[in-house]
Amino acid sequence: MSTTFEEKVTSSLVNGQLPCPIAFKIARESEASLQEIGETAENLRIKIIDCQLGCFQVAKATHQDLDGIDIKKMLAEEIEASLVNGKLPCAVALEVARKLKVTPQEVGDTATKQKTKISQCQLGCFP
Repeated sequence: MSTTFEEKVTSSLVNGQLPCPIAFKIARESEASLQEIGETAENLRIKIIDCQLGCFQVAKATHQDLDGIDIKKMLAEEIEASLVNGKLPCAVALEVARKLKVTPQEVGDTATKQKTKISQCQLGCFP
C-alpha cells in the first residue's frame, strides 16, 4: 500500500481509531478494496470501531437490550432468506439494508434479536 494511502487512513482517524463508515468512504474514494483498508489499519495497528451493523462498538446492543423493539416482519424474513451457512455475511447485510431502505444498524439489531450471527466483515475484523 502506498504512503499516500496510509496517510489517507491515518488522517481520517477519530481519537486514534478508524470508524467503519469512514473506512468504507476511504475505499470508495481511493478505489481500494475494503480488505485493503482493513489490512492497512491492521498493519498500522489502528483499531476499527463503530461497525455500521453494530457488531463492535462501545454501546453494542445485546439481545436483552433489544427486547423492547419491534422488528419489521419483512426485514426479519429477508435476513432469514439471506443466510449463508446459518450466518449473515456483512456484505449481504448491507445489501439487505439498501434493498429494504433501512439502516445497517436496523439490520444488525434485527439479526441480533433473531440470534443470527453476522460474519465475514468486509474490513477483515472478524471471519
